[in-house]
Amino acid sequence: MTPNIESEAAMNQTSSLPNSSDVVLEALLDEVAAGRGQPLPEATTLPAEAYTSDAFFELEKKKIFFKDWLAIGHIAQVPNVGDYFSIDIFGEPLMVVRGQDRIRVMSRVCLHRWAPVASGKGNTKLFSCPFHRWGYALDGTLRVAPFMDKAEGFEPKKCSLPEIRSEIVLGTIYINFDDEAEPLAPRLKGMIEEFAHVDVDDLIVGFSTEFNCPFNWKIAVETFMECYHHIGAHAKTLQPHSPGEASWGEDMRDPDQGWVALRHPLKEGIPTEHVFKSGLPPFDGMTEEEQRIGSLYHVFPMNLIGTSVDAVRWTTILPISANQTWWVRHYLVRKDARNMPNFDELMETTKANGAVIAGEDVEVNTLQQMGAKSRYARAGRLSHLEKPVWQLADYVRDRIARPD
Repeated sequence: MTPNIESEAAMNQTSSLPNSSDVVLEALLDEVAAGRGQPLPEATTLPAEAYTSDAFFELEKKKIFFKDWLAIGHIAQVPNVGDYFSIDIFGEPLMVVRGQDRIRVMSRVCLHRWAPVASGKGNTKLFSCPFHRWGYALDGTLRVAPFMDKAEGFEPKKCSLPEIRSEIVLGTIYINFDDEAEPLAPRLKGMIEEFAHVDVDDLIVGFSTEFNCPFNWKIAVETFMECYHHIGAHAKTLQPHSPGEASWGEDMRDPDQGWVALRHPLKEGIPTEHVFKSGLPPFDGMTEEEQRIGSLYHVFPMNLIGTSVDAVRWTTILPISANQTWWVRHYLVRKDARNMPNFDELMETTKANGAVIAGEDVEVNTLQQMGAKSRYARAGRLSHLEKPVWQLADYVRDRIARPD
């Protein structure tokens, strides 16, 4: 049969045309890049589509989350040898384990036929696969492989759970899927200096909370890092003692800095004693001025930390899709706080109060995500109170524009 040359030529010509979705993404990327270098008084948000586009989210995964340092936990979650917790990052089943020598982040996928060897959290001496009982030590080495003696060439000593590159800074456990990425600690130098009064090795988890956020990861980060919204979302809860209009964002000290900060002072006229009302043991070495100013930190891309005189509110934002995020928070306090007779009751009360604040944020952020999908949604102007939002936007612009 003679091929239809004309039809084949037409098909080849059609296949060379750009896909309409590619054209839409390129237009969005051009709009994102166009905002780079705006001074804050003239700054706008990222385009609304950058918060809703599945294609843009996939690009963020490739150029941000598979390239930069991701906060997955805190050392306070694994205080004892054998302690572990599991976590999934973009479908990759991982676990954090405190071994005899150090903390490791490893794949928890069995090397035999891929069933995860752990789930949840706990303490163990051996990770045993529920499928065929292959067992792995705390360092990931294979110790048990039943009935494998007739498998020719099988060498258990060469079977270890893959370890993911990790780095611990200020107690936070970060991972990086890119073996070529620069170390994180030098990029956090200034932040490390600010935590001089917090003994991160002395912290314990007072309580933890996790919840689903039906909105983009950047929305979660932005809301945490600005107090402008206190006048709206938190008008009755935070605004009376932490007025949003009194907050300010700090300038970045150098172009390679991996973090930004926002300060929110106690309202003028409220006694400093207000910040000690919990009764928790405070951190040592803080001046009265420092006691009156709370700090919010963002370690790019999705680690959020709030500090006060007696607690560290540690959060990681785990992106799931363009429109869904998983929020994980650990409320960290000094170890001697556990000696307080009312410690458990105090943590329950603090957790309940925090849930109210979080609920206020989730409510408005859910509405924000809905609005971002409107055909009429455009990049919005930023207030001087939203410097960290401006800084995140430029971080995203820089990473998205980075060559592969």
